[in-house]
Amino acid sequence: MIIAIGVFVSLPARAQDTDVMTDEHIARIKLNCASALATLGQIKTNDALVYVNRNQSYFSISDKLIARLNSRLALNRFDTTPLAKIATEYNSALTDFRTAYNDYSRVMTDLVKIDCSRQPVGFYDKVGEAREMRQDVYDAIKKLHTIIDQYRQAVDTFKQQHLTKLKANTNE
Repeated sequence: MIIAIGVFVSLPARAQDTDVMTDEHIARIKLNCASALATLGQIKTNDALVYVNRNQSYFSISDKLIARLNSRLALNRFDTTPLAKIATEYNSALTDFRTAYNDYSRVMTDLVKIDCSRQPVGFYDKVGEAREMRQDVYDAIKKLHTIIDQYRQAVDTFKQQHLTKLKANTNE
């Protein structure tokens, strides 16, 4: 039992030790500084291009598909409440995506300006921050895709519910 308590108490200390940078780690950052900055600059550039394309696609889904379908259905006096609710969630998630990317982009801009050969610890910390921000962007993208799937399912449900009514009206 004493051994079990000793192991349990020492675990947090070991976890904290992994957060401390060693001299070897700092030396490795300084040695690979130029290469790391070049790679990060390329990632920043590529991510900006991907963001522009995704943002345009997500906006088009909202503006040209969701909004237009909801408007047309509402004009034809259909109850679009479920679709409108999902559209509102989508627009909120789109705003979250844009905010997450802008936060990430700011951190990346700051990161590539750091002289990692002079500030290896600050550089390392900023890389960790950038990873977290990039994960936030990824999570926002996953949320958008989940909502797109929900909207698709809601449209399919709407179609099934109203298809017989539409066919009956066209036959009259």
